[in-house]
Amino acid sequence: MISVFQQQQDVQSHTSFSDGKNSITEMVEAAIEADIQSLIITDHACGWKNSDGSQDVFFGSFDQYSQYLSQIDLAKQKYARDIRLFSGLEIEIDVNGQFKIAEGIRSATVSSNRYKFGVDIILGTIHSESFEEDCVRFDIVKDDRRAVLIKNMVAIIENKSVDIFAHPFQAVHGQFSENLTQSESEVILTSLQKEWRSGHYIYFEINGKKWPNYEQWSYNKYEQGEMETNDVVFLNSYKKCGGKFVFGSDAHSTIAFNKTDFSVTDMLGLSETDQHIFV
Repeated sequence: MISVFQQQQDVQSHTSFSDGKNSITEMVEAAIEADIQSLIITDHACGWKNSDGSQDVFFGSFDQYSQYLSQIDLAKQKYARDIRLFSGLEIEIDVNGQFKIAEGIRSATVSSNRYKFGVDIILGTIHSESFEEDCVRFDIVKDDRRAVLIKNMVAIIENKSVDIFAHPFQAVHGQFSENLTQSESEVILTSLQKEWRSGHYIYFEINGKKWPNYEQWSYNKYEQGEMETNDVVFLNSYKKCGGKFVFGSDAHSTIAFNKTDFSVTDMLGLSETDQHIFV
């Protein structure tokens, strides 16, 4: 079985270029120390408004984004014998299917389909708070929000630039405290299979960040308490359809690589062949 000790690649990590606490070099060295063989650095593609009214701004200029790409390239060379590194971005996709990206990234030249915005790997995501902001912004009433969220999830899957669907259940649990229904699951799985047939392979992330920091146990804003956010029923269906999994610590500091929980893999009965590795 895949366990935290057998995780071959960490597909999600954050540095001080966005909301992480440590530099790229510090994060890479910590990953090496944690015996991670391959790491994708995936800082957030845009900032957000905080509850106190302040604004977090990431990559406000092209110069800042260029530094991000350059530092990852330097780390790839410096640590080539110790770890395989990839550049990446975690990008929110709004209810209309559009990328939310900072101006500094928007200015970047896309050199090829593989290197979207100059990076190797793109994580598509919906955060509960961001989804709620979209609903307010676009006047989506509460009775329509669940259906809109499922369409939002399908939009991530159908976006050809996206390689990984990051923490896929964060928004549905954050908003509704429920797992996906059978009909919702069928819609999502059908869209996944269609993309795979077209040659677009997108992988669901098992997120190992533990409560109270994030998932797989997460606080729900509407019902106080803890609940399992990895939908095991859906993920079993995903596996049966031929879906492969990627694993991310969602590390925001150097100590987080060793504070993960991938015990859901036991419930899913995963073997190493069920894990996709980017090379």
